[in-house]
Amino acid sequence: MTSRTLWLALTLSCALATAPAFAAPDEASTEKLPWSHAHPSVVADVARGRPLVVRAIVPLCSNDQIDCGGTAAGRAGDLDRNLYWGAIFGVRRMFDRKRSGWTRVDSMQPQNGPLERIVYRRYVAAKRWGLGAKHSPVEQLVVLDAVHGDDINRAVDGFWSLATTGGDVTFTDGGKKRTVTVHVAGYSGHNRLMDGVDLPKVAPKPAAPRHRRRMAMPSFVLACYSEAYFSESLNRAGSRPLVMTRALMAPEGYVLDAVVRALGDNATEVQLRRRVVSTYAKWQKLTYGTSSAIFSR
Repeated sequence: MTSRTLWLALTLSCALATAPAFAAPDEASTEKLPWSHAHPSVVADVARGRPLVVRAIVPLCSNDQIDCGGTAAGRAGDLDRNLYWGAIFGVRRMFDRKRSGWTRVDSMQPQNGPLERIVYRRYVAAKRWGLGAKHSPVEQLVVLDAVHGDDINRAVDGFWSLATTGGDVTFTDGGKKRTVTVHVAGYSGHNRLMDGVDLPKVAPKPAAPRHRRRMAMPSFVLACYSEAYFSESLNRAGSRPLVMTRALMAPEGYVLDAVVRALGDNATEVQLRRRVVSTYAKWQKLTYGTSSAIFSR
């Protein structure tokens, strides 16, 4: 059985049991504000000409944890053939493909860090962020971290730390070193919490953080049943979940691409979810209703 067939079978078996019989919803007109409306510090950064930065942590698929659909696809340190990274629907492959709209800015192997970190860039029309015609296009950066599958616990902890306390990323752009503040934290891969691993204990949410980079940030988790395992804890720690799931799903590259594009376009949360649902339905060959049952509202 191929990895695609395996994931489709898992997704269908769960989603068909829970999917309501409805077409694409016509959401309430009250939900027309962009996702950034709830995060004024993000809007302020973009207005000042700073890049919108999304960082996603991707633990590589490991056959020791789940069935990745093949020997090579589940080699936890194989960057070129791993299901979640270098395989045909892997995150790196999707962002590197021709006409993806993304440009690779930097690739590195940080010491004592992920196996590989890649920074991608695209530009978004300023009007999507409510900026005038004279304002330069908004730079969007996506930082992808490939973590060895054997280190998945570290990947979960790293995501948690980023989402709940903030952070910066340093990379090289055109021969010059840049350090940027991350605005949205993401996780894409196996839900390690389903194996009995716990999140770090939730620290009390500070009323007024002294340092801006120590602030919690919005987040998303592309993993099976992520709403049930992550949402409550993230909310308590001050990180507002934007995209979560309520069923088995395949955390492949096209899903992450849909999420970060919608964030860069400053879509409403309704539009963000709709675009993710539609993208997942297209690539998995599902109906909109079946796909919709997989993603939380």
